Amino acid sequence: MYGWRAKIGLITPMSENAEHAFHIYAPEGVSVCSLKINFPGPTPEGLIYLTDQLEDTAAMYKGRNLDLVVFGCTSGSCIKGYGWDKECTERIERACGIPGLTTSTAVLEGLRALGTKKVAVLTPYPEATNVAEKKFLEDNGFEVTNIVGMNMSQFTGKGMSFEDADEHFLYQHSLHMDLKGADTFFLSCMGLTTMEIIDALETGLGLPVITSHQATLWSALRHCRIGAKLPKLGRLFTL
Repeated sequence: MYGWRAKIGLITPMSENAEHAFHIYAPEGVSVCSLKINFPGPTPEGLIYLTDQLEDTAAMYKGRNLDLVVFGCTSGSCIKGYGWDKECTERIERACGIPGLTTSTAVLEGLRALGTKKVAVLTPYPEATNVAEKKFLEDNGFEVTNIVGMNMSQFTGKGMSFEDADEHFLYQHSLHMDLKGADTFFLSCMGLTTMEIIDALETGLGLPVITSHQATLWSALRHCRIGAKLPKLGRLFTL
């Protein structure tokens, strides 16, 4: 029987990266289904347009036998500032009657579990979205020592697309980050493929690593009372 330990519903924009990661790395007995929201891109305006559709999308899960519904989008669940992740969770729960979670909430939980005080952040977002994410993290009690956006403006026709950002690209950009003062490194965005490089990054950077996929899976499992330890997915999954 599929999902004998937990059944998780995903709501994500864009690519299939989240489903791919969850299907590969979730422990045995955890099943995942998914819904998509179209949006024009990771600008503040595009992300607000995205979250305006969250409640209607979550309503499609109403009546389903699920343990948790996850809004798998980092910037979308923090773009309106402090408390916005909780508001998104409330919208999910109001729409479908199933416990909800967002990626931003999961990231905060992961950072706290690691004892993080100062974090360096790498993203594929434009500057305005980075400003919003930095403020969200700081308002939640974390000092952001550095936040850098890679040149991945696929929605403007300039720069590399999310799908072209392979492990080499992300690993090299991460290694070139200024990590002075940081005690944790955060690679942000559910549109990137990150699970495969976490172990190597922790070795190369000498810091605990949080990624959006990893934190979301870690938190989702624990919200479903599954305390799986998966050491290849970083220090977070050894706690």
